Amino acid sequence: MTVKKFVFADKLKHLPHVLYTNVSTQTGRRHWMEYNMRLAGIRFTRIEQPLGIHIPKDFHKKLIGDYSDQSSLAINWYSSQIIDLLYKWLQDTKSTGEKYIILMEDDYDIRLIDYWHFSWEYMMERLPYDWDCIQLGFESPEIVPFYLHPTKPEYSLGTTLMSRHYAEKLLDLHYIDGKYKFDYNIANSLYMNRDSGLHDGDNYDDTSGSPDYFIAQSGNCYSIPLIPIVPYFTGVSDTGSWAEDRGAIDKWNPRPSFIKCYKAYWEWWTQDRDNFSIDDFFTYGKDNDYLMERDISQWSDEYILDRAKKERKDFLYEHGAVMSNHGIEG
Repeated sequence: MTVKKFVFADKLKHLPHVLYTNVSTQTGRRHWMEYNMRLAGIRFTRIEQPLGIHIPKDFHKKLIGDYSDQSSLAINWYSSQIIDLLYKWLQDTKSTGEKYIILMEDDYDIRLIDYWHFSWEYMMERLPYDWDCIQLGFESPEIVPFYLHPTKPEYSLGTTLMSRHYAEKLLDLHYIDGKYKFDYNIANSLYMNRDSGLHDGDNYDDTSGSPDYFIAQSGNCYSIPLIPIVPYFTGVSDTGSWAEDRGAIDKWNPRPSFIKCYKAYWEWWTQDRDNFSIDDFFTYGKDNDYLMERDISQWSDEYILDRAKKERKDFLYEHGAVMSNHGIEG
């Protein structure tokens, strides 16, 4: 299973550098991402993501603003890691002035690139002229629109293409004199008074909605269904909860909506794509928008979880060599 050539090189010409985050203990996810990115000829850098148990005891001293007793320190600490990442990218590329960056985690499936019926250069030409960031993938609890559209309030953060000026805006808002500010007011009710999901007894108060909100919804942001989350890995992002020990991290406890979205993505790109024109795919507000949407709530959680058990077993069997780093060329 040796990587011998960059089969997507022409399709991905001028794709920006990718920064992806990975917990050091999640080596299988790291090997999965790096194998597939090398295969696609994608330039990438791994950013190590510390676990929540490693929050510095004095982190609260680095926060600017007024925070409630229920504000999740863990979410703000994670947000600070994202801000640090953007700051470093802006500093490292100051001389080159790179216009764009792609941010992602380590549990995405970029193999659908093989089914794109356009190149990266073509996609960039079709984006609205005033965009700040583009979600190149997203998960929704109900409807998945398979066309370019403004980001919706209920979306989780996916692989994100970000412009330089937008990264600078986020730093202007959240990084002031070496400290972090996240106590801004937001109007998206889905990110207000929300449980942190980290089992810390806290919520989203004074977190700027977490990176899910402030990255994907603090500017003129659009979403396009290109890269889904793989729901078969173990780890914090798939449990939807904070894991403080190895046993919790290694337990597979996925969000049903992630499994449904993954299924919908693959069905669209392998079966439904050619039922619509490329102009349909890169525009919204059309008369046929509803025909290009998939209602994943039609699948019951019980049904999808039961089916996913076998699918996960098959996935891990098929890709086990990649995830154990066998035969991967650097």
